[in-house]
Amino acid sequence: MNHGIHIQKLNNMLQIFKIIIITSLFSMILISCSSEKVEEPIMKKVTPQDKQLKLEDFTSIGLKKNKAYKVEELPKALSAYFGFIKFNEPSEEGKGKKVVEYELRIYPSHEDAINYGTGYAEERVGPEAKLKKSHNPRWKEGLRDARVCIGDQFDGGKNSADCGQPKFNEFYIYGNVVILCEGRTQEISKRNCNSITSRLEPSLENQ
Repeated sequence: MNHGIHIQKLNNMLQIFKIIIITSLFSMILISCSSEKVEEPIMKKVTPQDKQLKLEDFTSIGLKKNKAYKVEELPKALSAYFGFIKFNEPSEEGKGKKVVEYELRIYPSHEDAINYGTGYAEERVGPEAKLKKSHNPRWKEGLRDARVCIGDQFDGGKNSADCGQPKFNEFYIYGNVVILCEGRTQEISKRNCNSITSRLEPSLENQ
């Protein structure tokens, strides 16, 4: 008799244990789904846009402007800005939210952005970027903002003597704007370019 009662208690405990396990797994699935990054549409490096974009189109999607640059020596450019966006997703380094810095160069038209903006943008991105005056860049505004120290922003240290590394490793042309995108590699910069341009799409469609 006692043996039967003991078996019944064990069965009851097993049932309770199963319920706890199933509930825990279900909760983990819900948490995982709720924190999953929303898939962004894949944007092209060069995207025509009917509307002539202004700074306000970028601030409306979360861009915080840090600086406005002088553009007298940037052919055909109407204005240029340095700023950042704080995205609602984890950073590439896994520390806090993703914050990305951008440089925007606004032109009268998409054609002007391509014809006059491409070469100047290429001077400021990637391993061959001209980031110091001694490199003889054609446009010298914002050079300091375009550099990052190895071991500082991306690697956590602050004792490196190499502070001439490019902050921007890719650029996109969206409508009449050339967008330089932060990232320690070209692939990360591409993702960050995609993040800002994909947010502009629905914003402009609603206007």
